[in-house]
Amino acid sequence: MLGFILSLFAGRLFQLQGVEASQYAAEAVDKRMTNPRVLPAVRGEILDRHGVALATSVEAYDVVANPQNVEEPAVTAKAVAPLLGLEPAKMQADIEERKAKKSKYLRLKQRVTPQLRATIRELDPTERAGIEFIKTSRRTYPADSVAANVVGFVERDGDTGRAGLELSMDSVLAGTDGKAEYEAAKGTQLPTGAAAIVEPVDGRDVVTTIDRDIQWVAQSAIAAKVKEARADWGSVVVMDAKTGEVYAMATAPTFNPNTYYKAPAAALGNYPVSANYEPGSTAKVMTVAAAIEEGKVEPMTRLTVPDHIGRAGEVFHDDEPHPTWQPTVTGVLAKSSNVGTIQIAERMSARTLDSYLRKFGMGSKPGTGLPGEENGLFPPVEDWSGSTRHTVAFGQGLAGTLLQQASVYQTLANGGVRVAPSVVKATVGPDGTQTPQTSGKGTRVVSAGTASEVMKMMEAVVLEGGTGIHAAIPGYRVAGKTGTAQIAGCGGYCAGKFQASFVGVVPADKPRLVVAVTLHYPKRISHFGGVLGAPVFKEVASFALQTLGVPPTGARSPKLNLGNVGR
Repeated sequence: MLGFILSLFAGRLFQLQGVEASQYAAEAVDKRMTNPRVLPAVRGEILDRHGVALATSVEAYDVVANPQNVEEPAVTAKAVAPLLGLEPAKMQADIEERKAKKSKYLRLKQRVTPQLRATIRELDPTERAGIEFIKTSRRTYPADSVAANVVGFVERDGDTGRAGLELSMDSVLAGTDGKAEYEAAKGTQLPTGAAAIVEPVDGRDVVTTIDRDIQWVAQSAIAAKVKEARADWGSVVVMDAKTGEVYAMATAPTFNPNTYYKAPAAALGNYPVSANYEPGSTAKVMTVAAAIEEGKVEPMTRLTVPDHIGRAGEVFHDDEPHPTWQPTVTGVLAKSSNVGTIQIAERMSARTLDSYLRKFGMGSKPGTGLPGEENGLFPPVEDWSGSTRHTVAFGQGLAGTLLQQASVYQTLANGGVRVAPSVVKATVGPDGTQTPQTSGKGTRVVSAGTASEVMKMMEAVVLEGGTGIHAAIPGYRVAGKTGTAQIAGCGGYCAGKFQASFVGVVPADKPRLVVAVTLHYPKRISHFGGVLGAPVFKEVASFALQTLGVPPTGARSPKLNLGNVGR
């Protein structure tokens, strides 16, 4: 009988250890394996053109609990919950509920600091039993509000881009998460246990064209002027005249992306690419350039210009009453005459004028790829009313963004070749491999000769007698144009509401920078672009020239014949 019993034991042992050993071993390993854990990829940085971080990720930890390893839920909740800002009673209830369901995972808090992790790990083992940490990262913006409207932000409790470059370049920045599972006993990994790990692939860095210092000055200057003029908002764009690279894209009001959820919605937008407005007189350079290119006028062509003119059942006025002038085309531009610009435009067909405005970029997205980038509002020539051909000539009846206006002046400063503006210079992989972002080929809009003539004419705007004298920078030749446009709405144009702008190029004789400024609905001081926009241009351009090491040209501005304009 004893031999028989022993033989049964021996048979069972043989079955367990010889025949079914691998099955039971696999089941044991499976029970000891943790639930698969995500190994988060580190999000790439967003850098300025010199490698200064505008957005980066710092070390952080997700705090989780394995309810099966929590020895005393009440004790653990009482010790840990206050450190995480949680209610102890709720944390205890959640742990007990998951424990009853045999669950091994309960997320308690995301992205805590390494210091808080260390504090929890210093608790008594009984108090922190079952509490685990998963290494991750937390997004932060070291420059605070600098370039915030360009950089954007990620969602509050995650790493998904929600605005700006964080959104448009999300797939580049995000990388690919990995995965890990391993054998553990009471939450502690067994050193010789099984493990299955798929390593994460970190995201690529994005190097922007932004210069942090120029951006800061641009933001400070426009914020001060918006406050002084009590404007609804204002924007500045600083662009390289040759490459189209954007050194600064500033908006006021702005926000701090570290606490974006505290900012009003109006502060989160990127107005230079998303806010359409009628440009007014800054658009006159396109009409003048088109007429010169078509051979209809020359800079010294004389016109007879009253202060108002009737066309298509409408009466169009200059900004201020004046006796009939006999200005040159240069004088029309310098004095920003609506009537004179209409007379110049009438020497071309509506279709010809339309074609040039579109070649300059009106009605098309500039091409930065930034979220919210607008085409502008520019109806097809077939839909123009009788008065449209006259109003678009001096910047009304069409709308666009400040970046589109900056691009117009970049075209003229670049010898008549328009280059799409860009805000991303390159991407850099985790291994340091850099991939330049190629810009599109330039588009010839007008000849180099025409562009040069218009640039010289625009210098008259900044000279004594022009509307942009407050934009003059000692030691440099400046070319530019003021703009003061009525704001559309209210069933037409709103009485007393204006868009004040100035766009300029410096140095005019060796173009390096385009600086565009606009303020929406200023309520005090003035509503003229020459009074509000030109001083901001001067402040920002002066700093940018110094920062970029652009020496004074030392050349005098040319003597330009404005004709009889009442001086």
